[in-house]
Amino acid sequence: MKKVVFIILLLLPVAGICQSNVNVGIGGGLDYGGFGGKFTFLPSEKVGLFAGLGYNLVGAGFNAGALYKFSTEKKVRPYATAMYGYNGVIKIEEGPASDETYYGVSFGIGIELKARKNENNFWNFELLVPIRPSEFSDDIDRLKDSGYSVTEPLPVSFSIGYHFGF
Repeated sequence: MKKVVFIILLLLPVAGICQSNVNVGIGGGLDYGGFGGKFTFLPSEKVGLFAGLGYNLVGAGFNAGALYKFSTEKKVRPYATAMYGYNGVIKIEEGPASDETYYGVSFGIGIELKARKNENNFWNFELLVPIRPSEFSDDIDRLKDSGYSVTEPLPVSFSIGYHFGF
């Protein structure tokens, strides 16, 4: 979490210089830290750096990464992304086991849909593939062996958010 705050603090002065290349979003998904917010700085038209912070159902979740936009002039802008941060959680509803957050790399693709009234605002939709640490699957297996009812995680993750450009 300290790393994400540090990255955001580093980007804020740069963002002040290039205000038209900054957006802030609210949404849900890995890149938003769970349910939370995402700050994106675009040092060029096609490259973006972001940090997300939110609540991931067991505590604070964070992610930081980069994205590459394939198109910047159209209403629908596809992009590829890579990030590091939280990409799995285990939440225990009963018993003495504790909740856990897992960290690793995630890769994905997404699209931005520009808003009709303000082109600086947009919807963000993403499909992510989390590369979860082996401890995540080991802990799931241990819980199953201990008799817990475990919902298997999906091999992909989805993200949606709305961004306000400045």
